[in-house]
Amino acid sequence: MPSLLTIPRELRDQIYDWTLSDTLPSSRSRELQRERKTIEYSRSDPETLFGQGAIQFPVHTSLPPAHGLLHTARQLRHEFLDSLKRLGGVRYKVDLVDRKDRGVLAPTWISVPCLPCFADRIDALEVHWRVRSGKTSSVVTSVGESEHFNCNQFNGSLALLQRFTERGVYLLSKKKRAKVRIGVLEIHLNAGWEPELFGFGVEADEFAEAAGLFLDDYLLGEDSFVYDGLMRQEFDAQFEMLVGKIDKVQMYADGALKREWELRDAIATREEHRRNAATGGEVSGDEH
Repeated sequence: MPSLLTIPRELRDQIYDWTLSDTLPSSRSRELQRERKTIEYSRSDPETLFGQGAIQFPVHTSLPPAHGLLHTARQLRHEFLDSLKRLGGVRYKVDLVDRKDRGVLAPTWISVPCLPCFADRIDALEVHWRVRSGKTSSVVTSVGESEHFNCNQFNGSLALLQRFTERGVYLLSKKKRAKVRIGVLEIHLNAGWEPELFGFGVEADEFAEAAGLFLDDYLLGEDSFVYDGLMRQEFDAQFEMLVGKIDKVQMYADGALKREWELRDAIATREEHRRNAATGGEVSGDEH
């Protein structure tokens, strides 16, 4: 009787490709997407992260479709990981709903080729950011729902990234991993959502331009919403951790690349900017 190991390699490669193109079952289930949990931030609790009170974490995230293959024969695992490289590397895809009416972020994992235990480097983390300014038809059940919906969502997005680099796709897991690294963080702003600037509707590319300027200031440490020394320490620690885990950030609007930041020298550039600001000078050369 034929088995996966006895059929021709070409057929196995097709199976690997089909598996890699599949989405997580939890991403296709509205019922599973509705159950979410919020975790309040506490400065006295080192297991919580600054800004995470703005996140509605998914309670359910399915195992990757290829998870069973990776736990069978060593040959199949080797061939599957080889197929990943052939198709452009390890690419994760997440849908991030920005609920402006409630001040929360709701992530849902769409595509996960394999867990970080099989690949310490994520070549691309593809984030599809969708803004919802008003009420939606979907009902979200939040366990331990936060009362602080006005928590800054930018801080929340940073906390979400940090939890991913520490815990992988199972964001509520208590287990941490120190080896996960992201090659490119791709932020996709797509048409059809309802972004606003100062209460006025804007197009995706306009929103991308404003977001890019905001990120420029963040990378230089020009955070106007940092209002005390303790918050500055938390921001700096989070910043150093993230730039140590992510090589590059790209921002897209309707599929077109709008901005790109190399993070390798971000810490040095920020320190130089602060020294020059303190002495009344300017950062020389291209800051980004």
